[in-house]
Amino acid sequence: SVTATLCLDYLFVPPIGSITIDAPQGWIVLAVFLAVSLVASHLAARLRQQRDELIARQTESEKLHALSRAMLLSSGEDVRRLIVNKCVELFGFSEVALYETATGQFHRSASHTSIPDSKLRKVALYGSVEHDIAEGTTILPVTLGNKNFGSLGFRDVWLPEPALQALGNTIAVGVAQAQVQEAGTQAEAVRRSEELKSVMLDALAHDLKTPLTAITAAADMLVDGSVAGDTQRRELLRVIQQETEGLKRLIAEAMHLAQIDAKRLKLESEPVTVVEIVDAAVQLLGERAASHQIKIEAGSDLSPVIVDRELMIQALKQLIDNAIKYSPSGSAVTVTASEWDGLVLISVRDQGQGLTELEQGRVFEKFYRGRYDHSAVQGTGMGLAIAKEISEAHGGSLKVESQFGQGSRFTITLHPARERSEVEEQHA
Repeated sequence: SVTATLCLDYLFVPPIGSITIDAPQGWIVLAVFLAVSLVASHLAARLRQQRDELIARQTESEKLHALSRAMLLSSGEDVRRLIVNKCVELFGFSEVALYETATGQFHRSASHTSIPDSKLRKVALYGSVEHDIAEGTTILPVTLGNKNFGSLGFRDVWLPEPALQALGNTIAVGVAQAQVQEAGTQAEAVRRSEELKSVMLDALAHDLKTPLTAITAAADMLVDGSVAGDTQRRELLRVIQQETEGLKRLIAEAMHLAQIDAKRLKLESEPVTVVEIVDAAVQLLGERAASHQIKIEAGSDLSPVIVDRELMIQALKQLIDNAIKYSPSGSAVTVTASEWDGLVLISVRDQGQGLTELEQGRVFEKFYRGRYDHSAVQGTGMGLAIAKEISEAHGGSLKVESQFGQGSRFTITLHPARERSEVEEQHA
């Protein structure tokens, strides 16, 4: 403004070419011009400041929107870890620490940060923003309405009070959403657990009742001496033996499933031929396989697999046993072993009614029994779940192919021994 006034005096106010003023009118002109220029400069500065503030607010709003969107779209991720990472990414904080009051846990952008836990707890407790100019840290409460969810601390970036409040509220919404989802998941898990317990108890009660009744009846006849001869006595003893084997098998399945659920399944892997696994699984079925034609189609040149022998035999036995249960008496159950695309495939095909698309999606669920009533086909619904868990524990898979009315085929996929050895060497 002063420079413009001097230029006006030099160029336009008499005497032109000089900064001296002869007439009083010249002083009036210069004073008015100076006042107007000062006012205009002040207004221009205010407009520039307001523009910068609007741009800053828009940028902050976009960052908060990006943070909200990331929290909203997070599926299966740790929302707290996502909040910390997004704050570093969007706002440029050098360090971030999130404290959650409900769990008492701290989530940090690095394993070691200079933001002390005590200050995070203090801000979460009292709900007031705390600045440390020397350390360059800011800690703000994470609140939504009257509820306090914790606190957030960050370093090396300054944000105005409105932005701090908006950031705290946005993070509070994300934490609240995560807590609601976790509560719902826990409630669903409890509900499913109770449902599974009920189904398991019903299945076990039914499958235990039949063999126990047969054993009790046979034992009573032997004790009472009402047996006519040695042939009938041997027949009753055979009934007791068969039903006892059935009970042992049922208890073994329940123990396997309990080990799998408790993550205590330990593998003792060794090289085993596929034919050996198939033959051992069929032999384990004993007389249960006598009612059907068990066809084995396996080449002698198949690569061996590195598996836990007993567990893999158990898995294949479950598949063959399942095929026997759901196939008409006297029909064929085909066990096929082959190699394709560098993998070893062991398939079991039955002659049952097959599965609908809905049943194929649920057939590996624990205690799922399909369309058949429990009284029609004995079993607890644990076999396929056990076989799938064992297959996946070996780095393989178990899948089903079925067409309703034409039977089903269950296929275990395993890595051959040479490939498994290479993979283990690379990991080592």
